Amino acid sequence: MNDIDIEIEGGEVLAAADDRTITGLLIPFGEQGRTNVGQFEVDASVVELPADPSVVGLNTDHDRYAPVGRATRLWIEAAGVMASFAIAKTPAGDKALADARNPHGKRRRLSGEWRGGIKNGKATRVPVSGGALVARGAFPSAMVLAADTPDDEEEDAEKVVTDPADEGGEVISSDRSVGVYTDEDGQKYRRVYESQTTVTPITEPAAEAAPDQEESEVTASATIPATQRAGAPKAPAATAATDGPTTVEVMAAFAAVRFPHLTGNSIDDAEGVLAALADITTDLAAGGEVARPNWLGQLYQGVPYEREYITLGTLGTAITLGGKQGYTLHRGTAETPVNHLGEEWAGNKTPISSGVGFTKGQVSSLLKWAFGADIAREFFDLPGAEEAIEAFFRLVLEDHLIWSDTKALETWRTVAGLPIAAKNYPGVDGHDYGSALGMVIQGILAVKAKKSDGRRDTPTFIIANELAYEELIYTPKDLIPEFVNFTASTDWQGSGDGLVLVVGDTGITSTPSVIVGSGKAVEFDELPGGPLKIDALDLAKGGVDRAIHGYLQVFIVRADAVVHIGVADARANATDYQVGDLAKAAAVVYQAVRAGKAGGSVPEAPAVGATVVDGNAETGVIWKRLI
Repeated sequence: MNDIDIEIEGGEVLAAADDRTITGLLIPFGEQGRTNVGQFEVDASVVELPADPSVVGLNTDHDRYAPVGRATRLWIEAAGVMASFAIAKTPAGDKALADARNPHGKRRRLSGEWRGGIKNGKATRVPVSGGALVARGAFPSAMVLAADTPDDEEEDAEKVVTDPADEGGEVISSDRSVGVYTDEDGQKYRRVYESQTTVTPITEPAAEAAPDQEESEVTASATIPATQRAGAPKAPAATAATDGPTTVEVMAAFAAVRFPHLTGNSIDDAEGVLAALADITTDLAAGGEVARPNWLGQLYQGVPYEREYITLGTLGTAITLGGKQGYTLHRGTAETPVNHLGEEWAGNKTPISSGVGFTKGQVSSLLKWAFGADIAREFFDLPGAEEAIEAFFRLVLEDHLIWSDTKALETWRTVAGLPIAAKNYPGVDGHDYGSALGMVIQGILAVKAKKSDGRRDTPTFIIANELAYEELIYTPKDLIPEFVNFTASTDWQGSGDGLVLVVGDTGITSTPSVIVGSGKAVEFDELPGGPLKIDALDLAKGGVDRAIHGYLQVFIVRADAVVHIGVADARANATDYQVGDLAKAAAVVYQAVRAGKAGGSVPEAPAVGATVVDGNAETGVIWKRLI
């Protein structure tokens, strides 16, 4: 037998607003209820009330996922089971209480819930487990969530007509099972499930008294048929014949497939009946556009760009229209600088040494970046596409990050200047390490070495090109010098003796090279808060002009604090070069100061420190001769 929940309407509720309680008849006694499981009634003798009424919850429309209260008192009177419920202080509880107080409210009836059985038209056991606020129902004196079955005097009942000669009925399958059921109070009951499938002619109304059932769970929450609603049209007396199998044939086919030894029917015949069922394919859903795709919006496009090179310098916000300006002080004169002033003095009023100093001015440069678009104002006035506009401008802001970081990398290449050739690094008993690791150590030592002014610098970063980084990451730990700390990982970052290690274009691509420097060598300044975002209305065309402006101030403080270890690539014809790229033609080493495309032949070499155009005057690369 099927497990079904029983839900029976009680009476109209009395609601109190002050203490948020409602009271009413939960389960009526001695009334015939007409539900989708047949007609039955409840006697007081079979009712079981829990010792603690708070275990009985209250919901709306028998939806147990819509709780609105809990029982505070349950008792039995002559009319039936009475109940008082405390309404929860929630939006749903407030709504339910207001509905119950309103004389014209939708849900002013209490409905009981329990799990039990039915025998001879009566409930065999009623352990009250819940209640619900509902609109109307199956008992004459109450409103139940269940669908009414029609009275004979109200309208004609639906009939099932079969062959009168076959009224004895034929058993086509049977089943039996035993289980143990535990109710909400923790009490256990034995449940016996027995069923027989028969083909029996029926000439009486479809809504009969409920069949006997042992410990089954009954639900009386079926939808009210259209023919039972007031004013609804009557069901037709007969239906048109169809080419498909009847309900009896389909159920018999299911039984034959499951229990062929009991029914004696052919499985082939049963499968033939089942095969006659109409196909509903996915074409129906697709054609009606009811199977909609799951809209995900903007998809994953990789890890957002994070700047690597601008943060290697001193990054600040001291940006002004006039820029930065300062000087460095040197010994001697600009034409004849000296490394030191003063000499040992003989004393006794003999002349002392003397000398002069000179300054070198340092001025920052200002780089500008901008983007703008004229956008139809519908994107802003109407919902539906503003997400795409905002995502687009986030992408534009990411382009600004890429631009500023690229300019920072160009600056590091330019400041590093002429590359220093890698040395032949010493090995120990055949344990030679890779050339890239030697370049890193050589660059660190070069930055820390005394310069011509007698000053040292403290390196803070290493930029390795991809060839050098691959050598570094594959270096066995046993080949790293014992007193040097070095790490590298597959996320393109690492450290070398405490310095930050990143991967970048050093201006040399054919062989390994590294740039090592101090963060104090260059100062980068930007606007506080990032680029400026400007919106303006285009009234004449119905648009919104949006622009983004970014500025980058670059101030080279000490070029001696940055060195490049490597060998310049040979210059190539018709090749694109970026600012800071290095190229060698014969004994001349150039560095690009303007990006462009090289011409078909080597340009005439200018003086050291001078520039020359290679290729087209407008689009060609401009070289500065380093040596």
